[in-house]
This record gives sequence, structure tokens and C-alpha cells, in this order.
Amino acid sequence: MARIIKKLLGAYRRARIRPRIERTFKRRLGYAPDLRNPRTYCEKIQWLKLHHNANDPSIIERADKYRVRGVVERMGFAEHLVPLHGVYDRPEDIDWDALPARFVLKLNNASGARFRWFVDDKSRFPIPQFEKEARYRLDYDYASRYGELHYGKIPPKIVAEALLGRPGEKIVDYNFYCFHGKVAFLTVEEGRRERYSTAIDYFDTDWARLPYASPDDPPKPAAPFARPRKLQRMVRMAEVLSAGYPHVRVDLYHVDDRIYFGELTYTPDAGFIPWQPRELDYELGRLMDLGDITH
Repeated sequence: MARIIKKLLGAYRRARIRPRIERTFKRRLGYAPDLRNPRTYCEKIQWLKLHHNANDPSIIERADKYRVRGVVERMGFAEHLVPLHGVYDRPEDIDWDALPARFVLKLNNASGARFRWFVDDKSRFPIPQFEKEARYRLDYDYASRYGELHYGKIPPKIVAEALLGRPGEKIVDYNFYCFHGKVAFLTVEEGRRERYSTAIDYFDTDWARLPYASPDDPPKPAAPFARPRKLQRMVRMAEVLSAGYPHVRVDLYHVDDRIYFGELTYTPDAGFIPWQPRELDYELGRLMDLGDITH
């Protein structure tokens, strides 16, 4: 009986979320999604959101920005974890005296600038304002925002980690788009970690620039991004971490000649990416085989 009730509740939630997904999809991408026979990258991400991700315990664990640390460690990449200072259920639980002068706070069950706080100087950090914001955001229904239902199954926590880089330094993100355990391409973004990207470019795994874009992108960098010395190590790490899944974006940092793990994203930009050229949406969709899931 419990399984039947759970299945019915899941069907009800999908029925409630699906029209919102379809409206957002048409508005942002300019075409109506075919969610019965998905072919494009963005259609397949929506299908996974509605029918699979929230039912896969491993995806729920890996999308959790705290519990994924255990996954990374078990897979042999513990040395690439950002140092952890603490994890808390409520902002009132934070022992501020035990934290260093610089650190970052983030929620484990959401994504985006509103769900992380960068503390460059603890003595000047507005703790009461943070506590108010954090209480509100811990209760925020992020999962229903764009139908990323797997986030709704992650118990919310506040994670405190080391703040990478030097004060005022813009950290570069390396985001590897992986399909069935192989990197197809990566984006390189400056400033994304801090709040909003100030520059972006696209590369293949040999560091050749690709003619990809999205209207939502910031400009290309004034000077080309330099190839990171440990690019091939990053590619290998991304492929190991993404193996066994139709699509994962693996986010890494390369700071002071060290690789750091960022997160695993199963629904990049909630699957609403207006790829340019338009054909790229179909090309990337062909890389994502849902056959083992849909049959």
C-alpha cells in the first residue's frame, strides 16, 4: 500500500509540475517540448526531471552538495575536495568562533547565487542578515521552481567550506558536460562562483575553442582563457565521476595548480538552455541515450 501511495503522489506532483515546465520551455527556448518522445538535449533533461532523477537514490545523493563529498572520496578523489569547516541544520547552529577568517557558506539542496554566501572577512560579515536569509532559503521549495524534483528529496543543510583563491581573485570554473561517462565539451567561466559570470568560452577536450553559445551567456573573455596545466587529469576525473549516467555536468576548479571538486549537476540550468546554433540542441540530444531508462 505504501508503494502505491508513493507512486500516486509522484504522479500527482509530475502532473502539477509538467504544465509549468512546458510553459517555461516554450517561453525560453521558442518551441514546444515533446515529452513523450524527447529528442533534443533540453527535451531529454525535462523527461529525466519528470520521470527519473527523483526516483534514483544515487542521483539524490550525488546532487546533495554535502553527501556528494562521500561519493568523491569513495571514488578515489578525496585529495580534490574543498576543505570542509562544518555542516549545520540551522544558521543558529553555526559556531562562528570556530570558523576561519575567510570561508564560503552554501545550501546543499539548491543552486545559484542566492543560495551561497562568500565571507572574505568574518569580522565584517552581517551575521543577523545572513541568518534571516538562510532561514528563508532553507524553507524555499527549490525543487518545484523549475521541476528539479530530486532536490526536494535532499534534507537541507548549510555547508561551510574553505574559500578558494586570494582576496579579490576571480576563480575560474571548468564545467565538463559528460554523456555516458565521456566528456563532450566544457565551458570555462570566470566569476561564476562569486555571483554572476563575467566571461565564458567553450572548448573541446584538446582545448580547441568551439562555436557554441547561448543568449544568456556573458561575453567572451577579452584575452583567451589559458589551458589549465592539469586539463587531462580534470577530464579523466570528470569521466570517472559521470560514468553510469546519461548526462552529468561535472564542475571543477583549478586553483594554485590544484584541482578542486565543485559539484555534480544532473539538470544544468534546469534544462532550459537556448543553445546556439539551434542544431546543437539536437546534436547534444543524440549523445544522451535514455533507452535503458525508458524501456
